[in-house]
Amino acid sequence: MDPPELTNFGSLIRFGLELEAASASFYDAAALILGPGPGTDLARELAGQHLGRQKLLERTRQRTLNEMVLEPITGLQGERYVVDPTAKTAHDVPLKAAAIEETSSRFYRESALLAKSVLTEAARTFMKLADENGRNLARIHEVLAR
Repeated sequence: MDPPELTNFGSLIRFGLELEAASASFYDAAALILGPGPGTDLARELAGQHLGRQKLLERTRQRTLNEMVLEPITGLQGERYVVDPTAKTAHDVPLKAAAIEETSSRFYRESALLAKSVLTEAARTFMKLADENGRNLARIHEVLAR
């Protein structure tokens, strides 16, 4: 995943959509790598969750960002939010999953702070996603990192 240019609210949403697609793809692949068991069940659940989050971001963009898409932003460094959504072995899965959830949480929390002054609804959506990432991270540590 290349570092995004986060220069306006439209680019925030666009990157969020890419991040969710990469996360869902990672968890689909992780389910195949892990084989049968609770880790696979969690990976499948998280893949579905991240696909649902894509839909939430699309709805947010359609409802609230149409007139604000080009509103400029500053202060976000795209390279801080790049994830590597590939895992080759079952050993890689917990580490990569944790990195994805931590990075996503940081992206959404920092984006919410920027959006708060201009787009309250978008800021709430970003915080919801960041909180969800935190819960996912706890579950990853509980189920996958055993």
